[in-house]
Amino acid sequence: MNLEAYPWLLKHFNNINLSNLPHALIINGPEGIGKSILAKEISKLILISGSDIKKSDHITSLINSNSHPDFYNIDKDKIKVGDISRREKDKWDPDKGKRDAVNFLNFTPSISKNKVLLINNADTMNNNAQNAFLKSLEEPASFSYILMTTSRSYSLKSTIYSRCQTINIKNPTSYEIDSWLESKGLSDFKALDFPSYYSPLKILKLIEDNNEQVYKEFISLFEAYMLNKITQGEFIKSFGDFDIDLIEKLNFTVEILKILLSSRLQGAALSGAYKKFNDLKFSNLKISNIINDINEMRYSFFKVTSINESHMFNYLFGEIKSSFKQQ
Repeated sequence: MNLEAYPWLLKHFNNINLSNLPHALIINGPEGIGKSILAKEISKLILISGSDIKKSDHITSLINSNSHPDFYNIDKDKIKVGDISRREKDKWDPDKGKRDAVNFLNFTPSISKNKVLLINNADTMNNNAQNAFLKSLEEPASFSYILMTTSRSYSLKSTIYSRCQTINIKNPTSYEIDSWLESKGLSDFKALDFPSYYSPLKILKLIEDNNEQVYKEFISLFEAYMLNKITQGEFIKSFGDFDIDLIEKLNFTVEILKILLSSRLQGAALSGAYKKFNDLKFSNLKISNIINDINEMRYSFFKVTSINESHMFNYLFGEIKSSFKQQ
């Protein structure tokens, strides 16, 4: 993988110094920023270190195919305690069999000087999995390195963070994203066509999947609702049909409220897709409170996923509508 194609990752990679690399590293950043790409490149650097240059291509090939005996990669949507420390009662894993992270770390390297455990989506580890993992962080083998990726800051136990160094990858600026899209031959698309928190790789995937219009469709739908062109029931039904999850719907809502609030606080008129919202007035404090409420809803969803979406949105958008008045 050529990191020069991802300049926002390359600068972090260039700061890696094997001579003082900590035994445990957390790579944190938004979805689609390329955390796993960076983690894989750091893994290669660690495993190739001290090896014959002639062997580096072979080692890279083994890592890319997840078949290097000194590289253990956990890449799941949810990480359970059995993935960290497998018990007798745990079911056979189709990918890992009876292997687990803790046992991997306990063995000496096979063909490289070091071993690397890479845990993608580490922020999905439940409490039991995190507790099972702590001992490996507290008593690391001198030849072992642990890399983790997370999409949410402070999503792990504080005791884990205290034993790790964290790399925070920020989203590139709109200008940087536009330049990157242009380098991909996608100059017809601009970062401002998407939510501000969308990362380059997420934007690219939406374009490749022909889903680049979804946020614009939300803005149009929200405008129709706020300007009384459709009823709240019609809005909720149409929004519910969007092919995105609940968290993303809440994120869209926060994004547009923040844009409206920022415009008001800065005294700047809205333009482009947001221009028609200039005709609305609202209480800054009430919109700020609604944004805080939505953040609480997102936090609640991570703890209890059985939330009634329609009930939530009826309450939420009723509150939003009552906070605005047309001039």
